[in-house]
Amino acid sequence: MRKIIAIAVFEIKRIFQKRQTFLLLFGMPLLFTFIFGGVLSGDGEYKPEISVVDGDKTVFSKALIDDVKMTDAFQFKLADAESVAEKFDNQEITGYIRVEKGFEEKNQKQETPEVVFVSAPSFEGAALVEQLINDSLVKLNISTAAAGFFQDITGEDPAAVQKKISEELKSVPKEVETVSVTKNKDVQTMNNLTARSTGFTIMFVMIAMLSSTGILLEARHNGVWYRMMSTPATKVELLCGYLLAFFLIGWIQFGILMTVSQWVFHIEWGNTFANIILVSSLLLCTIGLGLFIAGFVKTSEQQSVFGNLIIISTCMLAGVYWPVGIMPNFIQDVAKFLPQYWGMEGFAELTVRGGGIADIVAPVGILLCFGVVFLMVGLRGVRFE
Repeated sequence: MRKIIAIAVFEIKRIFQKRQTFLLLFGMPLLFTFIFGGVLSGDGEYKPEISVVDGDKTVFSKALIDDVKMTDAFQFKLADAESVAEKFDNQEITGYIRVEKGFEEKNQKQETPEVVFVSAPSFEGAALVEQLINDSLVKLNISTAAAGFFQDITGEDPAAVQKKISEELKSVPKEVETVSVTKNKDVQTMNNLTARSTGFTIMFVMIAMLSSTGILLEARHNGVWYRMMSTPATKVELLCGYLLAFFLIGWIQFGILMTVSQWVFHIEWGNTFANIILVSSLLLCTIGLGLFIAGFVKTSEQQSVFGNLIIISTCMLAGVYWPVGIMPNFIQDVAKFLPQYWGMEGFAELTVRGGGIADIVAPVGILLCFGVVFLMVGLRGVRFE
């Protein structure tokens, strides 16, 4: 056992002597999480900014603008025509809505009022904005017709009637209530920041593990194997020492990333003991994958190239960069055969739903199955000569 620990400690010290190791293990995951999870999406939800120019400045135009602004999908801000044109030319805003003068007059005459929406050709939400404007116009037309009908019957001022109708429409409660079901009220929802922190931690740990397992190929190529095999340590002790080193390096990386992300990004990882089990199973699976790849290549450079290609492409399919649910059904089925998918599922259960050990049995079991298969094939492919 002393020999195994000595080999593991030696390899850990040797790896952390390189400055680029700290950048790969800790700097890059935190940077990617900050960029893709925080800065680019704010609180996890990006809202395109659309300016609104009220050229009519009447009760009707104000009612239209207020109705459009009720949506949560975009940020609508009032502005003047000159500043809007300049901002749009400088690409500071996604687009703008212009309510033309005479809007109220045309509406009262049951004519089609003129509303112009200007956006860039690349704006994918243009159809949704147009639909919002059309829906608001329909509401105004209905309220105008109702006010006219009510005036014919009661003789009451149609403007007052229309104002009442508009107020009633604003006070209509939401038809759909969203309820998040969790086992722990203290856990947060799986916003973009949490998901990306989890995903990039998994991805960079897997990349680091591949680089670490490449040490075996490098040691054989440089003749270190032969010198170590001349020592009293057996082949089994030698392999176990390296595997222990890989496992501890992975845990050092995972532990520091989880701690820093909790302090900096305020991410709650959930049940500590359950996280230990999940991370350990993920690390065993990743080490096995590294050895599996090492058994089919000849140099550490080849393993780095093929390994990174495999990890990055499978991370795309497994939901590391974006939610699996937005991908086609066929891709969603393929994702279930990837270890990263089950790692994300396990962390989602712990961070979002406040689950415990019993709730991650399936992800842990599948990750261990992956790990056993990879380790069996990988260890058989390790050549000592």
